[in-house]
Amino acid sequence: MKSKIAWAIQSFFLCFLFNLAFAAIIYLMADKILEALNVWVSPLTGPGAPALPEDFQMALGSFGTFLVQIHGYLMPVLAALTAAITLMLWFFLFLAGRRQIGRATLSAAQVKIEVSAKPKEEGEEAR
Repeated sequence: MKSKIAWAIQSFFLCFLFNLAFAAIIYLMADKILEALNVWVSPLTGPGAPALPEDFQMALGSFGTFLVQIHGYLMPVLAALTAAITLMLWFFLFLAGRRQIGRATLSAAQVKIEVSAKPKEEGEEAR
């Protein structure tokens, strides 16, 4: 039983650490992409911007607002997805590991029974 509890804790921490690393990489990449898009849009909407048609200015303004909103929601959405994926991955890894621990325990018990049931030879009894 202790091996199953140890496996549960160890597998959860492994899933958590790997998914945390992947989430950090995804967050950094998305942050850089959003910053690059904002840098690309800001000269067209900021002070000293060239005279553009009103519809295009509205579209660029909406796009800039959209980028700010995405940046604000990026961390909570990514944290929720990471938590959900971590729990799913851990659950399936835990079940697979628990099944393997059960099989290993069963086969070790069978080997132990076979060894103890094996008759001792005459030379071994004298010792």
